[in-house]
Amino acid sequence: MATRDAVFAVLCAALCVLAVVAPTAAAQEGSASGPGVEPLVQQGVEPDSTRIVVEVSESGDARWEIQYWTRLDDENTTEAFQSLRDDVRANPDDYTSAFAERIASTVGAAENATGREMNATNVSVSAETRSLPDSFGVVSYSFEWSNFAAVDGDRLVVGDAIEGFFLDSSSRLILSWPDEYGATTVEPAGDETREHTVIWRGSQTEFVSGEPNVVLGRGAGGPGTTATATATPTDSETPAPGDDPFPTTTALIAAALVVLVGAGALYLRSRGALGGGDGGADAADTATGTVAEASADSTTASADEAGSEAAASDDAAAAAASAGAGADAAADDADAGDDGEPSPPPELLSNEERVLRLIESRGGRIKQQEVAGALDWTDAKTSKVVRGMRDEGTIEGFRLGRENVLRLPEDDEDGDDGDSEEV
Repeated sequence: MATRDAVFAVLCAALCVLAVVAPTAAAQEGSASGPGVEPLVQQGVEPDSTRIVVEVSESGDARWEIQYWTRLDDENTTEAFQSLRDDVRANPDDYTSAFAERIASTVGAAENATGREMNATNVSVSAETRSLPDSFGVVSYSFEWSNFAAVDGDRLVVGDAIEGFFLDSSSRLILSWPDEYGATTVEPAGDETREHTVIWRGSQTEFVSGEPNVVLGRGAGGPGTTATATATPTDSETPAPGDDPFPTTTALIAAALVVLVGAGALYLRSRGALGGGDGGADAADTATGTVAEASADSTTASADEAGSEAAASDDAAAAAASAGAGADAAADDADAGDDGEPSPPPELLSNEERVLRLIESRGGRIKQQEVAGALDWTDAKTSKVVRGMRDEGTIEGFRLGRENVLRLPEDDEDGDDGDSEEV
């Protein structure tokens, strides 16, 4: 009886972990943001990721398609997207009007910056369900951007119209060009390269001044002219296997279950429930070895499945670990106010107050990535809160190398570093 009860307890614990890890892993990218997303949220659909597909023609014009992807992993989300899809088809102007105004403003600013006459035309919207084999709801806004790229004889120069383009961790920019052209310059290097296509992921790349910069030559050979991945339909149709917005979900669940079951087996064996009643070192060594081997297999599978995103995950983990120690110190320092009285606990503070408290604890300056790690926020949420605070003048930000640094306004008297750039 004791053995049966113990095994039942381990199975129940495994199911609890499965219930917690699965949705957590699926939500790790955070909510998407961008032009045209507000009407979707108002309809109860919060996209998980954004794909910006840009197809440049030899005339310099480009077709843009901004896709908002939502994983349909439960009945409520599926029903909400179906309702949204029906509304998009019945009332497309309700979605394109505000989107068109936002894009017209963006194109106008690019026209002033480049000196080329530009227009945004043929704005449209569509909604559909795609299976990869998981089901996703996809809302796509598309438009034509005239003179997006500069034409210089047999060359196309792409990027000056969107210099410093911002990609959050749930976004990617997918740029493609005509078959007759080859890329001679790609700055920064793409996170993924396919035939006549380069992809930058917000989780791995941040554009700085002068980026992106892609120079295409008719008949030229260079980066991006030879496929480095299995040929697939374009991203506007069906993503490649590595394009799943949540590539490590299954591996995370498997790893958690392996560790939990292994630990449970070790405990039961040490208690004599699974035999070897003395619970000695042999039992512990056997169980520990089993868990280590299984964890290693699971880790290998996770690495294979995550693909090119492994490096970004390592960087994010390192940043979070670095920020963690600082966050603990910040929490200790902030427990008492300037007058020696206890300050409100974090759960009673607004997002803005938590960011201010963290910056103050770091002497008035902190990297934006450390804020995300210390507060356990997604990059998308951190960017949204920080952007609002900068607009209100509560904090200021500047770029130091490839990092965004936040500071308190009164820190102006210290002056910026020589290689910093206001953002």
